[in-house]
Formats: sequence, structure tokens, C-alpha cells
Amino acid sequence: MVSQLLKRTLKIYQPQRRIIEIGCGTGIQLPLLARYGAVEGLDISPEGVGEAQKAGFSARVFNIESDPLEDNSVDVIACFDVLEHLQNDTLALRKITDTLSPEGIFLFSVPSTPWLFGPHDRAASHYRRYSQKEIRQKIAQSGLKLQEISYWNSWMFPAIAVMRLLKKIVSPKEQAESDTKPLPRILNQILYGLLALETKTNNRGIRLPWGLSLYGWAVKK
Repeated sequence: MVSQLLKRTLKIYQPQRRIIEIGCGTGIQLPLLARYGAVEGLDISPEGVGEAQKAGFSARVFNIESDPLEDNSVDVIACFDVLEHLQNDTLALRKITDTLSPEGIFLFSVPSTPWLFGPHDRAASHYRRYSQKEIRQKIAQSGLKLQEISYWNSWMFPAIAVMRLLKKIVSPKEQAESDTKPLPRILNQILYGLLALETKTNNRGIRLPWGLSLYGWAVKK
């Protein structure tokens, strides 16, 4: 999904293009971003930053909610599955807007469907899941102009939604329990194949109006 999004938005490698990923973790997306410019990873976790550095990428410890960034200094900011971890996501989006150069690009993904919020989200330290209306409003209020937004992980959404709703019913209200668990290799390959096929159909404009995630991009006005 991220690879296809980058192909549509950034298109070609430009050595002078400055890209940062906020919440890079161990740097799993940095190789993809590095195909399009000079990339730097920022993350609140020293352990994650250390792993990204070991892989040969520029990375540093950074907290988007408290640490400063230079205004108009970055061409592209990627923020994949990060905003939901921030207590003040509105402040973070405004800081991202200020940091982007004119016509700079913001790439994002967030968990969708607020009524699914439950044990998995609490285990993942999420403050929220987003409706499409909410993320659209927050992006617009930050001074960014939304160019594209779509759902992802749509094909498996009905089964996963039922499972999570049942877990909400039977689990204590404050229980935190992640759905992320090791799977048998063959099942993992089947599920990966489904997601890969869904991503290809999305890229051709065949998209469903629901999903576990929302993703897209915006530009600085």
C-alpha cells in the first residue's frame, strides 16, 4: 500500500528532495521512501531509532508533541499509523504543516472506524480510531489540502470487525489485548496475498467504502 502511494505521489527519485518519516519505528518503510529522495527517520523510541541506524539510515530520537522542527524545511513528511498514538493530534498536524515547504506533501495512514475501538487499540496505545469525516476535518484545519483518501484492508474487514466486536462484548471494558499474533506460515501467506491483491485493485480505482485503515495524501496550501 505504501509503495503504491509513493509511486502515485512522488513518482521519481530527486536527490534534493528532503523526506522525513515521523514514527519510523525500526525503519521498515525507510527503504521505500529512500527511493524518492534523502530520507530521515524520527521516532520516540531509542531502540527503534537504533535499529534504523544499524540498517544504514539517518535517524534520530524525536517527539512530535514536544520537540521542534524548522518551518518550511521539508518536502515530504510521512506519518504512517502514528496520529492515533498522539494525545494532541491536532497540534502535531499543525506542526507538520509548518514544517513542510510550500506545496510540500503529507503522506498518512490511520486506523479507521471509531466504533471498533477496543482491546486491540488499548494494547497498541491508541487514543482513537478515525472516521473519514474526522481525519478530513483535522487535515483541513491544519492548513493542508487533501488530495486523496481511501480505505485499506477492506476485503477482510467484515470478518475482523465481527471478531473485534465480539471481543468488546466479552472482554472487560479496560482490557488491553492485541490481535497481533504469530500465524501458521501458509495462513500468513494467504492473508498477505489477499492484501497485495487488494492493493493492486485499489491502485486501479476499485475501492470499497469501508476498511480497517484510512490512507492518503495532502499538500500544503
